[in-house]
Order: sequence, then C-alpha cells, then structure tokens
Amino acid sequence: MSREFDDWPDEPDEENPEDRWGDPERDLVNVPAVELPSSEPTEVTDVDEELQRAFWATVVLVNVAVAGISLGAMLLYFRGQLLVGGGAMLVGALAFARAYYFYREFQKSNDGDSADEDGDRNDDSDDADSNDDSDDADSNDDSDEDDD
Repeated sequence: MSREFDDWPDEPDEENPEDRWGDPERDLVNVPAVELPSSEPTEVTDVDEELQRAFWATVVLVNVAVAGISLGAMLLYFRGQLLVGGGAMLVGALAFARAYYFYREFQKSNDGDSADEDGDRNDDSDDADSNDDSDDADSNDDSDEDDD
C-alpha cells in the first residue's frame, strides 16, 4: 500500500510487540516426551446391580431436588409466583427427602450384610482371645507353684 493513499501519512510505522520476546522455540527449555497410558481400561469391574441402581436413583433424585428448590426460590423471589414457585420448591424438598430415605434404606440393608460377615470374624477372634486368657491363667498358676 502506498503512502499517498494512507489516511494518516505522517504516522510512524509501528513496531511488532512480539519482537521483544524472541523465538520461543529456540529460547524455551526442551521438555521430554512422556508416554501416555492407553485410554482403554486395563481391567473391567462389574458393579453390583443393586448398588448401581441405588446410585443412579439417588443421583436423579438429588438433581431433581436441586433444580426444584433453586427454580422455585427464583420464581418466588423474582416473579412473585407463589403457586408455581412454591410447588417447585415442594417437589424439590420431597425429592431430597426421598433421596435421603432411599440412601438410608440402602445403607441399612448393606450394613446388615456386612454385619453378618463381620460377626463371623468377631466370633473367631473372641474364641482366640478366650484361649489366650486361659493360657495366661495356666502360666500364672505354674508361677505360683514355683514360689513354693
């Protein structure tokens, strides 16, 4: 472009601001390449169907609850829509309550299963402890006889 067609012919040429930083490919440190792990999972684990159902049911219920309560609060506050906002908040509160009770029911059912397994282990350890106590009592009796 020639200078005779410029709107501002007396304006000085601008410097390139990136010239002050130099060549980044030459100036920066070389970082070694890292081998990335494969995107495929190494082992496939199956999740208990009851656990998976409980997880997704709780996720959906909590999402409905958060949406209902937040949307209801905004409708009440910003638009003054008592019926629609109150209804949305009520649905959200009920969804939270249902998610909570659903979680507690699942937790109680799993605690009962694990208590049976733990109960077997505790019974064995109690027997071992009682055997140790009787051995200690025998050794104490032997030590008393040595004193005579």
